[in-house]
Amino acid sequence: MSPIDPQDDPLTGTAGGQEPAEQKKAQSFTILHTNDMHSNLIGVGPASEYSPMTLNDDVTIGGIERIASLIDERRKAREAMGPVLVLDVGDFSIGTPFGGATDQTGAELQCLSMAGYDATTFGNHEFDAGPEALAKAIAAAKKAGHIPPILAANTHFDGDDAGLSQFKELAQAELIRSHMLLERGGIRFGLFGMMGTDSIQFTINPGAVTFSDPIETARKMAKQLRAEGADVIICLSHCGVREPKSGPITEGEDIDLARAVPEIDVIVGGHTHTFVRQPIIADGTPVVQAGCYGAALGELVIRMEGGKRKVESYTLHTVDDTIPGDPHLAKAVEVFKAETSRILFAPRGFAIDEPLAVIDRDWSNNFFDLTASMPLGNLTADAIRHAAKADVALNAAGMVRAGLTKGNSGVQTVYDVFLLAPLGIGVADQSAGGSLVVVYLTGREIKNCLEFLLIGNPNLPGQYFPRVSGMRFHYDLSRPKFDAVTQIELGDLAGGYRTIDISDSTNLFSVACNLYFGLVLISTSRKAGVSLVPKKKDGTPIKSRAEALPERPQSGPYLLPPKGTMEEDQAVRGAGANSSMEIKEWQAIMQYLKTFSEENDGAFARW
Repeated sequence: MSPIDPQDDPLTGTAGGQEPAEQKKAQSFTILHTNDMHSNLIGVGPASEYSPMTLNDDVTIGGIERIASLIDERRKAREAMGPVLVLDVGDFSIGTPFGGATDQTGAELQCLSMAGYDATTFGNHEFDAGPEALAKAIAAAKKAGHIPPILAANTHFDGDDAGLSQFKELAQAELIRSHMLLERGGIRFGLFGMMGTDSIQFTINPGAVTFSDPIETARKMAKQLRAEGADVIICLSHCGVREPKSGPITEGEDIDLARAVPEIDVIVGGHTHTFVRQPIIADGTPVVQAGCYGAALGELVIRMEGGKRKVESYTLHTVDDTIPGDPHLAKAVEVFKAETSRILFAPRGFAIDEPLAVIDRDWSNNFFDLTASMPLGNLTADAIRHAAKADVALNAAGMVRAGLTKGNSGVQTVYDVFLLAPLGIGVADQSAGGSLVVVYLTGREIKNCLEFLLIGNPNLPGQYFPRVSGMRFHYDLSRPKFDAVTQIELGDLAGGYRTIDISDSTNLFSVACNLYFGLVLISTSRKAGVSLVPKKKDGTPIKSRAEALPERPQSGPYLLPPKGTMEEDQAVRGAGANSSMEIKEWQAIMQYLKTFSEENDGAFARW
C-alpha cells in the first residue's frame, strides 16, 4: 500500500501509486489522539477551581473527565462513517502530584483505559523514577483491571538485570508489546509505538532498559505489520517536530521518520508538546500532534478509496469548561487525589488542597518569550538557593514545568505549586521530585555550565536558557561557541555583586540545583566535551549522589516531622545515612512561599 501522497492537494494530499483494477468502496476512519498528558488528570489552572461536573464556571483547560466525555461524543459522531481509534502517544505520567504516586496507583493508565483508549506508548518521562517504579505503576493498573495496551517497539528489557523481571512478566502477559493488529470496521490497523532519538537522550533513569534506533525499528515494524496483514500502518511516535517561531513546521524527527519509512501511513506524534493545527504532510505521510497536558483532543479523519488515501479533515478540539465531565471518571479521580495527598504530601507536612499564595495575574512559562517567564524562573532559582544555603542556584527554563494561572480567585494550592518542579526523584528518598544537591565548582566550570545552557537544544528552543540566583552574567551569542559568557558576578541586589575569575582560578563556589537537572547537565556537557567535575567543599571529586546532598539545618521547615505524629509515621526516610537530609525542589519552593506569608503576619503571599 502506498502512503498518502500530496500531489493532488499540497495540504491534505491524495494517494500516489497505481489505481487497482477494481475500486473498493470509499471508507473513512478516524483517529482521536492525545500526547504528553504528564499526569494532568485534572484541568490545568487553579486546582481549587476545577469543576468538571458543572459548565462555564472556571477557566481551567483539560481534565480526563472532560476528555472522556469528548471522546465519547466524537466517537458517536464519527463511527457511522467508519471505525474510530483512540490513541495516546506517551509521557502519560510525571508532571503533577498524580505522577508522584503513580508507582502505587497506576492512576494515569487506569484513567486512559476507563476513557476508552485503544493503546498508548512510552515517553522518556515514564522512566524518571526508574524502570522498577514504572513496572509497579503498570502492575497497579493491571491489578485494578484498567489498563490499555502499551506499544513499545524500540524499548527493550530482555537483559539479565534483576530490575527487569517485572517488565518481563508484563510483556509475557502482553500488557507491553512492540505492536498490535486491531481489526475494526473491516480495516486491519497495524499499530506500533516507539521513542525517538531526542526522547531517548532525555531518558535519564532507564536502568538496564535499552533502546534501539528509531528509524531501523520503524522499518522492521512496517515490514512485519504489512506481512501480518495490516491495511493501515500507524506509528505512535514519541519523537516530535521542531516548531519555528513563525511559519510552517518543516523539520523534526517525525518528519524525518515519514521520509525514511514511507510504508507508514499515519504518524501520531508527541514529545515536543506541539499543537499541530493542520496536518503536516511529509513526503505524503500525515504527521499530527495534540499539544500537551490534555489541553486538546486531536481528530484526524482519513478517507480510503481503492489505492488512494486522503486527509479528509483534521481538528484540535479544545478541552475546556464547555465540556461536561464523565461521572465515572470524576469519582475515580477523587479517589486518586486523596491517595496522592496521603502518599506524596503528608510525609512532608503538606496537603494537596492547602493554599500557599495568591497571584493577581498569570505567571507565564512561555519558552518562546523568556522575558515574560523570567519572574517564575527567578522565583524557583531563589527558592533553591534559599533552601540549600548555597552561593549560587542554577536551573534551566525547561525545568520550570508549568506556569501559574490566576483564574477567578488567584489562589495557588500545593497541587498548583508542585507543577513547577515535579521532575526527578531523590537519592535514598525515592519519592517524587528531584532532591536538591550542592556541588562545588570553579568559576570556569560555572561558566561552562552557562555556555552549554546558552547553546541550547534546537528541538527544544528556549528550554535550556539558564535561570540563576545569587549571580548575574554577561554574554554575547555572536562570540564563538562555548565562549559567549564574558563576565560572571556573584551576589544579589541587597548585598551587591562581585566579579569572579572565570579563567583558571581554583577558588570554589557552592552551586545548588535539582538532582535531575544536575544529572542531565553533567551527562550532556561531558558528551559535548565541556569540563565539569562536581566537587565537595574540600575540592575532592564527588563520587556518589549522596555526597552531593546539602546539610539539613538543625531547625526550620526542612526537618522531618516529629516523632509520635501521624506525619512522622508516614515520612519517607530511605535506607541511607543521608536520607533524612534530602530536600525536594517542590518542597523548597513551597517553604519559600511560606516565608513571605510569615513576613505578612500569616497572610498569604501575594504576587
